[in-house]
Amino acid sequence: MPTRTTTPELSRHLLGIWPHPDDEAYLSAGLMARMTDAGRQVTVLTLTRGEKGTSDPEDYDQPHFGAKREAELRASLAELGVHDVRIAGYRDGECDTVDSETAVSQIAAVIASVRPDVVITFGPDGITGHRDHRIVSGWVTEAWRRVGGAELLYATMTDDFVADNAQLHGQIGLFGESAQGPASYPLDRIAIACELTEAELDRKRRALAGHGSQTAPLADLMGEDVYRRWWHTEWFRRPTETEALSSAVCASLTAPANSVVPA
Repeated sequence: MPTRTTTPELSRHLLGIWPHPDDEAYLSAGLMARMTDAGRQVTVLTLTRGEKGTSDPEDYDQPHFGAKREAELRASLAELGVHDVRIAGYRDGECDTVDSETAVSQIAAVIASVRPDVVITFGPDGITGHRDHRIVSGWVTEAWRRVGGAELLYATMTDDFVADNAQLHGQIGLFGESAQGPASYPLDRIAIACELTEAELDRKRRALAGHGSQTAPLADLMGEDVYRRWWHTEWFRRPTETEALSSAVCASLTAPANSVVPA
């Protein structure tokens, strides 16, 4: 998948691996929809059910809320034509309690069985700094390194995106869990930039609406027009040589918590 890939050159089989339901929608809904529209295959592996994604004490960390979020995930992905959805069932917010070798082996088994030609996930920064995001990035990178045969791409942000949205991101506290603030990259570091058309944005918005327990409050806070256009381009970069080394991945697993595709 070279820079500015056109739809006919999209990968044969895309595998997205994410910690929580809705990560995949924000960061790759447009790309997944283009894949399925072009007759390609998309598989999504979500490692938790996001059962802690609420401030309501009656729902927080409860099985029924995890089931609700899984249902939201499946409905959201169905809007994008994605039906191969797999759930690992790790506990939300507790990826650091999972044995890393067990997790890496399980992810590697999925990669080996699916045989994608592209794997997408978070980079080591986790975008928001969320510990689950960062840990899963390390797991996926190590699993990808062991299995081979696919390209690995990290969802990311550009320097311009971060600068243009600095006030908004401060308002919503997007990078509150990142000890070093947002990690962004110049355009020459971007491997894929999927810039969405208005119709594609409408579809992505419908997919995000599928995650209503998570997205409705944020859309209300930001305002519908801003929210709809917020992530109108999806960016992905390749790992650096250091990031692709197992030694760097293992370090990321144990690090402390604070440490343009044209239509």
